[in-house]
Amino acid sequence: MYEGEGKKGEIYELKAELNSDKRDRKKEAVKKVIASMTVGKDVSQLFPDVVNCMQTDNLELKKLVYLYLMNYAKTQPEMAILAVNTFAKDCNDPNPLIRALAVRTMGCIRVDKITEHLCEPLRKCLKDEDPYVRKTAAVCVAKLYDINQQLVDDQGFLDMLRDLLSDSNPMVVANAVAALSEISEQSPQIKIFDLNGPTVNKLLTALNECTEWGQVFILDAIANYAPKDDKEAQSICERISPRLAHANSAVVLSAIKVLMKFLELIDQNSEFAQNLFRKLAPPLVTLLSTEPEIQYVALRNINLIVQKRSDILKNEMKVFFVKYNDPIYVKLEKLDIMIRLTNATNIAQVLAELKEYATEVDVDFVRKAVRAIGRCAIKVEQAAERCVSTLIDLIQTKVNYVVQEAIIVIKDIFRKYPNKYESIIATLCENLDSLDEPEARASMIWIVGEYAERIDNADELLEGFLDGFKDENNQVQLQLLTAIVKLFLKKPTETPQDLVTRVLTIVTQETDNPDLRDRGYIYWRLLSTDPKAAKEVILAEKPLISEETDLLEPTLLDELICHIGTLASVYHKPPNTFVEGRFITKKNLPLRSGMSHNENENMGNGTMSSNYQQTVVIGNNVGSLIDDFDILDPMPNSSSTTTDVFYGQSQQRAPSAIPNLLDEELSSILGTDSTMSNIQTTPTTMNTSAPVNRSTTTSGGNLLDDLFGDLNLSSGVSGISFSSTNTFAFPKEIWLSAQKGKGLEISGTFARRNNQIVMEMDFINKALQPVSDFALQINRNSFGLTPSQPLLVTSPLFPNQTVASTLTLNTTGPITKSDPITNLQVAVKNNIDVFYFNCLVPIHVFFVSDGEMDKMTFVQTWQDIPESNEIKHQLQNLNNLSIDDLQNKLRLNNIHTITRTTIEQNEMLYQTIKLTNGIFILIELKTTPGNRTITFSLKTKVPDVANLIVQSYEHILSSN
Repeated sequence: MYEGEGKKGEIYELKAELNSDKRDRKKEAVKKVIASMTVGKDVSQLFPDVVNCMQTDNLELKKLVYLYLMNYAKTQPEMAILAVNTFAKDCNDPNPLIRALAVRTMGCIRVDKITEHLCEPLRKCLKDEDPYVRKTAAVCVAKLYDINQQLVDDQGFLDMLRDLLSDSNPMVVANAVAALSEISEQSPQIKIFDLNGPTVNKLLTALNECTEWGQVFILDAIANYAPKDDKEAQSICERISPRLAHANSAVVLSAIKVLMKFLELIDQNSEFAQNLFRKLAPPLVTLLSTEPEIQYVALRNINLIVQKRSDILKNEMKVFFVKYNDPIYVKLEKLDIMIRLTNATNIAQVLAELKEYATEVDVDFVRKAVRAIGRCAIKVEQAAERCVSTLIDLIQTKVNYVVQEAIIVIKDIFRKYPNKYESIIATLCENLDSLDEPEARASMIWIVGEYAERIDNADELLEGFLDGFKDENNQVQLQLLTAIVKLFLKKPTETPQDLVTRVLTIVTQETDNPDLRDRGYIYWRLLSTDPKAAKEVILAEKPLISEETDLLEPTLLDELICHIGTLASVYHKPPNTFVEGRFITKKNLPLRSGMSHNENENMGNGTMSSNYQQTVVIGNNVGSLIDDFDILDPMPNSSSTTTDVFYGQSQQRAPSAIPNLLDEELSSILGTDSTMSNIQTTPTTMNTSAPVNRSTTTSGGNLLDDLFGDLNLSSGVSGISFSSTNTFAFPKEIWLSAQKGKGLEISGTFARRNNQIVMEMDFINKALQPVSDFALQINRNSFGLTPSQPLLVTSPLFPNQTVASTLTLNTTGPITKSDPITNLQVAVKNNIDVFYFNCLVPIHVFFVSDGEMDKMTFVQTWQDIPESNEIKHQLQNLNNLSIDDLQNKLRLNNIHTITRTTIEQNEMLYQTIKLTNGIFILIELKTTPGNRTITFSLKTKVPDVANLIVQSYEHILSSN
């Protein structure tokens, strides 16, 4: 009771003081109110009394009252209206600080009724004579936009904000840029902040006189600008380069971000680019002399930069050497960058450092150092022997965790350099008993199984592991099973039969792990039905591994380069993976010649020929299936059992212990689950270079057929026969009219004939004089189309004569942005003049014949592509084609059916398309008997081509 009276008394006293005539008492009372509010006490009862204190000339008191208003306006909206007149009055105050304070406070009060009255004061403040007021009003527009977008549009505040970009005061410009950038992020579908050359020039002028945070806003905005050509890019880079010497690390990182983006537009071998590389190194090195937290942020950004352009820091290895007092998070990051910068010239220096690190007291750091030595061996072949020798020295120390890490990396070295360092196996076997970590035990078992023929007591070693089989980790169990089977296949007469029988019995009858049990059944049936086939499968030659298994996927790396200096560059994840509740626009690096990076992902690297044959290695990590969309930049291969997929051919998948990570529905539809009773799968015919020998003499063989007959994972090639000459082509249309061609009319179309893209043209001379000396040239375009031969036209072409000509095109030309993406700019020269015209190339002529994909890769790739990239559409089967006719018709146009399935009377086709630049498109078609509507679903990593694919389906299906 007493406490309640005390509280009442306190409020009463404050109320009396707030209404005092003495200015000092009033100010002290407001301070007490703010202090109570700050510690969480409810002082909302004093709202009208505090509002009355607004009528003062004292700036300090006015700030305190405005602070109170911002806090309680939401809970007291009716009372907050009382302050509107004072706000309006303050916006006309002679003191610019009070005008700015008033408009800032009104912007922070998120009450609809207040915002209605904010418009006029805000309009005045945006045109205020004082720059401090203008810069405050600019930020207020962004706040108002967050509350009521329509109001900002209707009142024309966005146009006023854009006008402030030309303001004479650099801080006003910086705040206008910050506000427009914020608004653009909220409404990415509207071009609110559209930069152009003159605007960028104004921003660069303001850059030199801004505060450090104003510079960050301006640099981030310039990073989103696409220069017209390399000269403009060089000019911008020159004006931004001085920011690299700034004391603020945020300014330095923002400047580096702009330079890294614009370097994409500049010839990498030019003197300008080389000078820029030299300028980028010192500021990055300087960032490493700051406090540890900033060092870590800098190192995470440097990690990205080194992956993109290792040349920038190739001579700065020493700055990444670990200091004794570095925090562990800095040490580990430095170590990672050291490995990325390691090469044949500095390997000796790096190895000496790593050996030193391996004797440190920090266990995590020592483990990472030992693994780093192994990575060096795999990366720099000349130093592999020295690295192995260093690892053996470390094993001799008998420090348990060092020994275990050494064995793990030695396994990878054996994978990289088979039959080269096996002399050290005896030393490894001596440490068998000390291994207690699953990964180390699994690695040692792999080594014993892989080189069983060279280890005399291999059976005894493996039997020792088998005794505690049930207590082992799943990874160790799987490796032990494979190792024992390998031992039996390599030394069948010397290996005890009961050892193999025992392990197979345990894994098939006494384990709950489905992966282990399934592998056991496979091995058992292979051994019992066809030992020769078992040997070919289990002892198959393994693909070599490479060091750079932890590199970021190229398109992700390019996106993260655009976010240097932000949290995305620290997490190494795009913003949409950790920012929720708002739309995030994907940013990408530009292509040479000014192409925006959204097309970069589509087009691949324009400096390379599109007929360049690339090997994409897909490991057993399902998440790495993005490889199919790395158009011309190959992904590093995984250190585990892999599949090789070539452009143009598909190699048989090596045996793998890949767990089935597919979702139930899709994997069932594609025939990978034989237990689904309501789904009938029609397997496609296999076209393989060698027939598959299936034993039909034993029940085991038949059972094996039943178990894996539907999986059909080694090839997705359909058995449908087709003729590549019978592909769909549009009728010819007029490309150059006789009026524009000074009497020469050109009509034509594009088609795919014998797996080549051709221009089929008619040249008609409607002039009164003969035309001769024809030549044709194609401008840079999105798919690199260029003539593969000179244009052949009968010359001279007499009046009223028509000549047909076919020009074969290839896709090895330079790549640049086309708008729309399939637009082609053509120049035709003759003895009269040079004529220019545009024509659209139908997307289907870019469909290539080697676009098949095996079922498992299809499923995993479909899952890998985000749902946001899926497009659904309704197609009309105007010609009432049967499912077979439909499949054949699409196949003629290089649309490949991966599998065909019936689900609840609906016929399903799963198809793939591959474009000439390597982009894959995945399609699902669903037809219902008696219904001419086909349900169409499409997924691709490059959504820009999706609508064109839909149109191509419509045209192909409606053609006769």
